[in-house]
Parts: sequence; structure tokens; C-alpha cells
Amino acid sequence: MISSYLDKECRFWKPMVIKSSPDQGINEMQRDEAAVWIAKLSAEFTFLPETCGLAILLMDRVLQLVKVRAKYLQCVAVTCLHIAAKTLEEDENIPPTPYLVRKSCCGCSFAEITRMEMVILNKLNWNVLMPSSVDFLHMIHVVLLMHYPHLLTNQSNMGPSEHLSIVMRKMIRCLTCHSLNSFRPSSIALALISLELEQLTPGWLRLVLTLQRVTNVGSEQLMQCREAIADFLGQQIHTGYHYQSRKSSSSAPQSKKRKVEHLTPDSEDENMYDGIKRLYNEDLMTNAGTFQFDKAALRTSCGFEMHQDFDETTMGKTLLVN
Repeated sequence: MISSYLDKECRFWKPMVIKSSPDQGINEMQRDEAAVWIAKLSAEFTFLPETCGLAILLMDRVLQLVKVRAKYLQCVAVTCLHIAAKTLEEDENIPPTPYLVRKSCCGCSFAEITRMEMVILNKLNWNVLMPSSVDFLHMIHVVLLMHYPHLLTNQSNMGPSEHLSIVMRKMIRCLTCHSLNSFRPSSIALALISLELEQLTPGWLRLVLTLQRVTNVGSEQLMQCREAIADFLGQQIHTGYHYQSRKSSSSAPQSKKRKVEHLTPDSEDENMYDGIKRLYNEDLMTNAGTFQFDKAALRTSCGFEMHQDFDETTMGKTLLVN
């Protein structure tokens, strides 16, 4: 599975460069605010972390391909989350579009989200199932704990699922930082794991070198990514492990789709990662900004302009500027 994901990453991934124009385009800060908003919405809907990771990845791919007007960014963001949910979530956990529109307070209508969805899917050639940093993190963590089951022995009250939840929260925060988009998803996942291993065991370097061979991440790329993540997360990376077990009241369902993808025949315990449902038990975006909408722009953006000017034959040139 890792080999398959690496092949997809090699064929389709490109460093993130936001297409923008001085008068209408968005900037990196607005992109990060949109990513934070996606993460918070994903938590509210109790989506899987893979869904959140894919939604942010889809948004970044759209921003690479087209110049998105700033007043349409929230519509693009919530639509990417909807596409990711329909791709990865179980049917019973996918909210109806009208409920998604109402719950997200995005300022768009059902028709506008539906139309934006078709625009995005066509721009992406309907190729939406791409491996994100969250997917690589999950797989690397599985491999690591399968081959080194005693890695967490010295960490009281913390099993594999609790540890994955802690690391995954840091990963979701990393996805909200545009500067990390210059690194491959596999590099981000390995760099974050390596920083965690450094706090867990004196033999962390040997483990990282082994994982490097599995993921084909070069040493220079890894070191640069480690420095960028450590700088972004700050003191959270450099403090020691003093975590306590957490009790969660989250009712997020386990995904059969993900279980089929990530299940390994050598696993001794199929429920090893049941604790992933704890992922959203705490505030994901500590010290992060919130996505502030331009209310004046919303009143005239999606509703009036899209229905007045949208041309099906040009795939919405008034919505996404080629």
C-alpha cells in the first residue's frame, strides 16, 4: 500500500504555488485560514482525519490549478470537504448537502455547492483519491508499531491508539501551514514521526533510517522538513512525553472503507487503533487563527453572480478565473 501511494505521489504531486492576482486572488494567509476552517468543520461532523487531510489536499490542488476569487474561497473549501467526505466516509456519516450548508454557515446555497462540486471535479479530472500526509502518517505508524511493539513501553497510560491520536493532532495542525506544502506528503509524515521518535527512544535515528528506505525520502528533504515542522509547532515538539490517557465521549464511527484499506494480515489486534476516535476530543487548532468570512462579499458573491453569469459551456469562468 505504501508503494502504491508513493507511486501516486510521484506522478501527481507538485509543490504548492497559489495562483493569485493582485486584485482578486487569495494569499497564503487566507489559504491557511481556510485550512483551519476545514479542520474545525471536520471535527464538528466527526469525520475521519483522513477526510480532513484529503479535503485540504483537494483545496490546495484547486488553488494550484486556478485563480480563485477570495470571496469564493469558503465555497471552495466546504465543497472540497464535502467531496472528501463522500469519498472516504461511511454513507451514514455523510451529511446531506443542505445540512452541510446550514451547519457550516458558509453563506452558500445547496445549488451553489452542487455547482461548485462539478466545477472542482472537472478541474481535477475526477481524480480525487490522492494520498495525503494523514494517509502516510497512518501507514508509517502502523508499520512502526508492528515491527517495534515495545516502543511505547516507557510511556505510562499511553497505548498505540493514544499515541496515534496525539501525533495526528499535530499533523492536522501542520496541514494548516502553507509553508509545508513545498514538501511531499510522505516527507511531512516521516518528518513528524521522526520528531516524535526522538522524544521516545535513544535509538530513534536507526528507526528513522529504516523508515526512510521504506518511504524513499532523502536525508536532505527529511532534515529540511523536520526543521520546518519543529519551527511551526514550536515548544510542543521539544517537550518530553507526559501524556495521560484520555476518555472520549466522541461517537465518530469506525470507517469500514478505511479498515479495508489499512488492515494488515499480520496485525495481532484489529482494534489496535480504536482510539483514533479520540482525535477530535480536544481543540485541534490551539493557537491557530479562525476563518473570518467577509459578510458583505457573501451577500453578493455566490447567490447572485453565479446564477446570473454562470455558463455551463465554460465551466464557470465567473466563479474560477482560468
